Amino acid sequence: MQGTSTLSSVDIRSAGEANVVFGSDTSVMVARIRNPRCCRFPVFWFTVPDGFYALVTRHGAHEPYTDGNGRKFPVWPSGLHVGPPWLKVSHLVTKQSMMFNTEIKGCKTKDNVTVLIEVSIVLRVMGDNPEERPGDDPQNVYKFVHEVTPIGLQAQLKDAQAEAVRTLARSVYHTEVFGLRNVSHSELEGVQEKLFSTEALERGLLTCEETKEQEQKDTEGEHDYYDSLEANFNVETGASVTEAMRVRLNRQFNKQGIEILDVIIKNIKLPETIQSQMSQKTMVISQNAMQRMQQKHDMLGLIHEEEIKTLNQTHSEQRKELLEDGKFECIIEDIKLQTVHAEGDRRIKAIETQMSIDVELVQVESNLTVQRIQDETKLETERIREQSVADSEIELAKARADVDMILATIFEAEGIAAPLNRRLNDHTTELLRLKAQYALATNDQLVVIGTEGGKAANTLLQANAVFNDPSILHNGQKSQDSTLAHLAVASGVGDLRIIVGSSDSNNIHF
Repeated sequence: MQGTSTLSSVDIRSAGEANVVFGSDTSVMVARIRNPRCCRFPVFWFTVPDGFYALVTRHGAHEPYTDGNGRKFPVWPSGLHVGPPWLKVSHLVTKQSMMFNTEIKGCKTKDNVTVLIEVSIVLRVMGDNPEERPGDDPQNVYKFVHEVTPIGLQAQLKDAQAEAVRTLARSVYHTEVFGLRNVSHSELEGVQEKLFSTEALERGLLTCEETKEQEQKDTEGEHDYYDSLEANFNVETGASVTEAMRVRLNRQFNKQGIEILDVIIKNIKLPETIQSQMSQKTMVISQNAMQRMQQKHDMLGLIHEEEIKTLNQTHSEQRKELLEDGKFECIIEDIKLQTVHAEGDRRIKAIETQMSIDVELVQVESNLTVQRIQDETKLETERIREQSVADSEIELAKARADVDMILATIFEAEGIAAPLNRRLNDHTTELLRLKAQYALATNDQLVVIGTEGGKAANTLLQANAVFNDPSILHNGQKSQDSTLAHLAVASGVGDLRIIVGSSDSNNIHF
């Protein structure tokens, strides 16, 4: 957030320029809109930019805003509004917080030392809806624009700040003045925890003087634990004082519609002589510490150089001894190596000789074994051949005997079966003959006539067959035919002709 040392108001042509003007100049709190119309024709609407409180006038008189519930507010909300041309925005007041910087000179401390203190105040106009932000009132915007004004607020803030800061500076010594600064809530809690811790209370009850190690004094100086407690106490005091200033200023300015959000002590300057003394005191501690550390560094450097020389000499002597011992060890190892080589050569020769003997023995034994195996193989082969020839002759004789027996059995079976086959054939023939006779006997168209001894009867039967007309037949004719046929057959000397149907091809002669 950028600060400003002045509070001002400006004139702008339209509400659309507000964001640019307020963004470029951080000292602007109020903008007055002059000559809002940009054309000759009347406009029946106007806009209020977001982030601003807007005051609207009708014919120059203040016009309150009426919401949907009929409630009236002096401040109009942001957005587009429709109305006659004489209804327009007159003032825009920023909603953002502003930082107002002041420099208070000639502040006297408790020990009459003049200091310069730079203070910043974060403030805002309390114009929000009280339902959304308790304590605010939109009427404060109208009061600020027409009664307080930015210039009047600037003068009041400077006077109130000067009085509060001088009162604050008068309550502390110049050595405590740098503790007058605002701190964050978490930092303040940490300081209070150190001040009221068990360790601080126990140390406060001790009467004996604490001692420090020399090295710690070299780096930290001669201050003790109580100096740290005193610094923390000054920080807490400064934080509580700035908070008291904020509360005091709010009591004064809340009535005018202004809220003080924070009071910040940005910088504190002491006279040059006192700052030089304090700096020199700090530098003396640092110089003493540097001298002690430099002396220790020089002493350590000398000690290290002596130790390095001693170590180099010791290492050189040890290296020479190790070289001589190494040469002696090399000679001993060389002799051992030669002895091992000679022993190895002897063993190699003995192994090669024994290997030659063993190879010759193995070759002789292998030759004998091969010859014996060949002889045994030859004998076994001859035995197997003779045995196979004898076995084949025996098997051949057995096969021939079996063949003879089979042939004899076949011939004997044929002699037994011949009469039976003849009888079977005769029986089959008789069956076929009976079937033929049965077929003749059951045929209604069969006519049996004789060929000799009964020619008259045969002629009558043939005539009867030719003239097979049911109208010619009489009641006794059929019985007459049967009688004539029986007579012709009974004579036994004439031949028979069997006529089946009327076709000549169906005649059978006996």
